[in-house]
Amino acid sequence: MYATDHHINGIRIVRELLPTLGLSAADSLWQEFPLDLVRENAAFNMHLQLKFYRRLIQVMDDPLLGLKVSALFPPQAYGMFGYAMMAAPDIRTSLRIADRFDRLTYTLQTLHFIEKDGIGILQFTATGLNLDPVLKAFFADRDLASSTLGARSIALEQSPAILKVTLEHGDNGHAGAYEAFFSCPVEFNAASNSVAFSAQQLDRPNPYRNAAAFEVCVRECERQLAELANSRDIVARVRSELFQRPGYLQDIESIARQMSVSARTLRRRLEETGTSFTDLQQDVRFQQAREQLRNPQMSIAEIADMLGYSEAGNFTTAFKRWTGGVPPRAYRRSLSVGAGL
Repeated sequence: MYATDHHINGIRIVRELLPTLGLSAADSLWQEFPLDLVRENAAFNMHLQLKFYRRLIQVMDDPLLGLKVSALFPPQAYGMFGYAMMAAPDIRTSLRIADRFDRLTYTLQTLHFIEKDGIGILQFTATGLNLDPVLKAFFADRDLASSTLGARSIALEQSPAILKVTLEHGDNGHAGAYEAFFSCPVEFNAASNSVAFSAQQLDRPNPYRNAAAFEVCVRECERQLAELANSRDIVARVRSELFQRPGYLQDIESIARQMSVSARTLRRRLEETGTSFTDLQQDVRFQQAREQLRNPQMSIAEIADMLGYSEAGNFTTAFKRWTGGVPPRAYRRSLSVGAGL
């Protein structure tokens, strides 16, 4: 499960390279998300990131956007993680690296690589993310497509043919376009999002294999993963403290006292992870709001009061900001039909 923050470079890449695909987004979209307000190597608040992609999908209005955007994420776009995959001895090891260090990628899903009956399967799971169907389909398309393009890029002329791709979403009338993109059968409305390789393809040596470089890259990935875990510890502690007293707006000074640090130190450490106390406060409120909206016995006014809002209208305004325009009543109705957000 991913934390509520994520690396901003994934969005920076989309912003800077989208025109190279012959695609463009309205200037208003970039004005809504001025990246110069966030350090380049910072993490990006999860809700802000989801809002960005909702707006991108809305502005582009392209049902195949996820497939097209995947071209912006070759292995080298992921830094040492990508170079580790390229320097690995074979495709199997590359995919094992993807499984082991998936938190260093820009995906919002977890990656799992398994081998069964002579077939290697790279599976993507949106664990812990309660996304609306449009976002789920976009991320599934983008991540599976970038994985297959990445495998083919690493293998060069020995490009591994993909046995099969499975997608949880429907084809929306574009089955032919998907099969043309992946160059293999594509199963829609499947139980999982996955890419299947044959064992023979997995054993093929990588043209860029380099044992010394591979060792260096893996060590650096291990260091980055440990650093990421440490940075998220402080975020997890603040979130835990905020969850202790829902509806009570604890300020950063009170949280800092409970953690035995100064407010200045806490603010600085949060900034180093790319988030802020206000962002975490809003994240916690949003999570609590979604949980309470699942309880039909709680009225919107009662939920607003529990979360510390003086008026239900203020809560509705905040909830719409968190979800990109969906009011709490509509969100509750979507739960009753199993759509979710």
